[in-house]
Amino acid sequence: MLALMMAVALPGAAQRDRQGGLDRSEAKFFEQLRSLFGRFRDTELRRAFRTARPIRCAELTSGNGEWHPVAFFNEDLKLGAWFHRSLEEVNGDLSVYTFKGECAKEQDSLQVLTRFPVKESLDRYYDSRIKREDVVMNEHPPVTATYNARSQGYKFELPYLYSVRGEVYSLVANRRGDRVVTTVSNHWDCKAVTGNDVTFSFLICETATLPRNLVPGKEGEQSFGTYAYFILSDGKEAQTSIQLSFGAPGGEATPPVSVPVERGTLDTSGTDGWQKPAPASKLAEADSTEFRIRFNAQAWTSKIGSPQLLTDKKLSSADAAKPPARTDCCSWSPASAALAPRALGNDPDANVSYSLTTRGDAITFDLKTHNGTRLGSLQCSFPGANTAEIPFDRWLAVVGENLAIEIRP
Repeated sequence: MLALMMAVALPGAAQRDRQGGLDRSEAKFFEQLRSLFGRFRDTELRRAFRTARPIRCAELTSGNGEWHPVAFFNEDLKLGAWFHRSLEEVNGDLSVYTFKGECAKEQDSLQVLTRFPVKESLDRYYDSRIKREDVVMNEHPPVTATYNARSQGYKFELPYLYSVRGEVYSLVANRRGDRVVTTVSNHWDCKAVTGNDVTFSFLICETATLPRNLVPGKEGEQSFGTYAYFILSDGKEAQTSIQLSFGAPGGEATPPVSVPVERGTLDTSGTDGWQKPAPASKLAEADSTEFRIRFNAQAWTSKIGSPQLLTDKKLSSADAAKPPARTDCCSWSPASAALAPRALGNDPDANVSYSLTTRGDAITFDLKTHNGTRLGSLQCSFPGANTAEIPFDRWLAVVGENLAIEIRP
């Protein structure tokens, strides 16, 4: 079994929580990170990765494109599992992954540059024998990251591994001058972390240490312990201009970057038997089994009580926007501004019942309380189309991540 571990130990002072209070944005970031660590530690990590949200080119390169490790798991937790608890710990971890490139399309290829400290030099810094800027860093040539249609993540390969012991490897060299192992390579595949309570930007990256002589695409399923998972963050919070300053303490912070609402995501992890329909399945057949509609709480909380229009994955006020003629669109019409928020939440079917009707070129979803009181309706129009043949992925092209349908197979 080939395994990956992190060979850098944080200094004892940094492992303790910072004394005194955190500012609000820092506290929120580490609260979310702590929650994510608990979620991933207690779940089957390969499944968690498979159900994560796809990541877009522009998200990876936003700002300066730098992402920092904030948590790590080997799927065999005995080989490693940790998360950072403070900015001191984040800044004490000098590893950085930088995504660069032009994003003319959502799935354009990128270059990934990596920098890792040398452990013996980092230990000297932790012991206050050298300054931070004197830590020896290994800067590797960039590698190409491409969109992986199968996983819907960005994949790349880091052929920069160092032997720790036996068949255990690390991206961090123990000593200056250590040679990269030429027989193995580290495969990466990164997606976005989802969750209704997640507002900061996190990636979950599945990595596997594999022999270099494997034929690409023929890696197959590896033995337990081969896979390791990193949580990376760029420190940005969606819908705000907040960005934590990841870097040297007291150093110049990266200018804040405002992030659009679309970065808020739905956690459609398929728990309790709920699953997303297959992309080619018929939308009109959703009611052939039990189904529910999940509203992205981050996008809808302040809007669900008023009429809204969805076109081209964008959500806007129905009073302020009109769809172009003969364009696929969905319109939300609440029956009661006071009751409509019942449609929000992780388990909306606990408070809402759903039904579906078709008429002409429109499919309408009606939402009611379990005692029959109307909450609202979602009418989706597909001009000139046969509603019986509308595939689920055509509906997704209209609503994007603002809505999700889940079914019980």
